[in-house]
Amino acid sequence: MDVQQEEPAYRAVICEPAMAGVFGRGIVKSSGDFGMQGDLPKNLALLDWLSVDFEEHGWNVKRLVKQIVMSATYRQSAVISPEKLKLDPDNELLSYSSRSRLPAELVRDVVLASSGLLTRSIGGPSVNPYQPPGLWEMASSGRGQLATYKQVHGAGLYRRGMYTLIKRTVPPASLAIFDASNRDQCEVRRLRTNTPNQALVMMNDPTVLEAARVLAANLLTENTQVKSKIYKAFRLVVCRKPNDKELALLTGYYQDELKTTDSKAAIKLLNVGEYPIPDKIDKVKLAALMKVMAALYNLEETIVKT
Repeated sequence: MDVQQEEPAYRAVICEPAMAGVFGRGIVKSSGDFGMQGDLPKNLALLDWLSVDFEEHGWNVKRLVKQIVMSATYRQSAVISPEKLKLDPDNELLSYSSRSRLPAELVRDVVLASSGLLTRSIGGPSVNPYQPPGLWEMASSGRGQLATYKQVHGAGLYRRGMYTLIKRTVPPASLAIFDASNRDQCEVRRLRTNTPNQALVMMNDPTVLEAARVLAANLLTENTQVKSKIYKAFRLVVCRKPNDKELALLTGYYQDELKTTDSKAAIKLLNVGEYPIPDKIDKVKLAALMKVMAALYNLEETIVKT
């Protein structure tokens, strides 16, 4: 084979994974096929420059990713102008920002990190976080070490999504719903679906509800006004400043829940997850603020890059 024919595929293999991971799609459409039958890069000059720069700086992946996310291309808006829609309808030239949902593992990480629950230790064995009871047992032969599901406790519950144990016959339900691989075959590119089940996970998953409760409890311990607490939570979860309308809606939601929630309903709502509830905290206020935090986690913008 002619060396010149191999060069586009060689360049794509070097930098394409970084581009696809950051933008949701890469410069090469057929990321699963870099051979002669695959698609050629739409912007070969950019891929050339990235690959040469990557090599000249010691194959430093961290530097490459930092360089991409700090570029003007990555910091574009996802709003599509009529001109760009006409010239680049499929965004093959990355002329506007792509709207891509975070990978399944990172959805969990965003929730844990913003609430302060995330265990940041690196390495170690896989863990079994919360899972619907009986799920493994129904799909198991009843033999071996993995016949029954043994949930971890303590800090292990709050490890990053990449440390969640994957059993190929029964992959973790919340990760599978967000299109994580069940590891039965190699996947170069994951599917990105948009289903009602994903909304149900964000509304009902114990990890999300527990994170909302813990974040609300942390905010209530601070000597600040309610509006300031919600403002800070918005920055932590959505990673931007809320506008006046958003802040007013969320503050009004908190006031409404504070009026309609009694002690019995509050205790029932707060009874989720293993992380302890502070002893001397107003449970009605905590339940009301927890609902606001849960609403933030259910915003599309929380798990979709725009």
